[in-house]
Amino acid sequence: MTSMRFGFFVLLLFLAIQPASARLYKWVDEAGNVHYSDKLPPSAIRKPHAKLDSRGLVIEETGRAKTPEEIAREEELRRLREKQQRQLEEQKARDKVLLNTFRSEDDILLARDGKLATYDAQIRIAYTNIERLKAWLETQKKKAAALERKGRKIPAKLLKEIENTRHQIKANYESILRQEKDKEFIRKKYAADLARFRELKELKTAQAENEKNTGQKRYDAIVETVIVCDGKVDCDRAWERAKKYARKHATTRTYVDTRKMFMTQPPKEKTDLSITVSRLRPEPDKPEIIFMDVACRKQVASDTWCETEEARKIRNEFRRHVLGEK
Repeated sequence: MTSMRFGFFVLLLFLAIQPASARLYKWVDEAGNVHYSDKLPPSAIRKPHAKLDSRGLVIEETGRAKTPEEIAREEELRRLREKQQRQLEEQKARDKVLLNTFRSEDDILLARDGKLATYDAQIRIAYTNIERLKAWLETQKKKAAALERKGRKIPAKLLKEIENTRHQIKANYESILRQEKDKEFIRKKYAADLARFRELKELKTAQAENEKNTGQKRYDAIVETVIVCDGKVDCDRAWERAKKYARKHATTRTYVDTRKMFMTQPPKEKTDLSITVSRLRPEPDKPEIIFMDVACRKQVASDTWCETEEARKIRNEFRRHVLGEK
């Protein structure tokens, strides 16, 4: 009689003598032998085992206990997901403000031009002040020169006035430079707002679907998909390469593309792969990291990871591609 048949015979015998409400445990020892009993021995508690009902049907399965390394890995993944989610929520909040503030592209352009016009007016005033101050400075300098020609000492008050006038001229020039920089900032800000506004309008339907499917998102293990910017890694360069990698391998189109997050739309088809790349700082005193997630369409309720062959390949090749490792 084989071990399997013997185990099955033991199970039938055990069930025959147990009351209908009894529970039975099944586990496998180190030698591979199957055991059945009404109590689980201490040696089997941290190993895979199953609870059976009075008919011998499995009603609950327990996997092996996780190692400290696995627990630490899952905790780190949880922290990264939370930080990534906060970053996404912040982006959504900015998007909401943008859509609530402007109704059309023309509104954005008008707001930009209005701010630029305000700066231009202030710059014109500064140039007018400079011309006036220069004229006054010439008058003061001529007065000082006339006194010198007469051999008289230039009063300290006049010297102070000349110095103050020069300082005011310099301050006005500095004000113009600051406002020109502010104008450049305004141009870039509104250019980014306009680009994002267009994206949001185009992706309005996709955004609603993304909100609906938020709970279906699944991520990969973190070991292969985290790059630490520890001084040996040029984070800006790695970030651009990571985004390029995500664009190449994701099968859904871009949904978010900012300085800190790149995300493609959620998967719709069974073969779809959605990729998210984030620049995160897990702790204030820790180096910045680049974190990639791969999501595929949920197949069954118990799915935890995206474990398709293509997803595993993307995960395994991520560091090598971004860092140029061989």
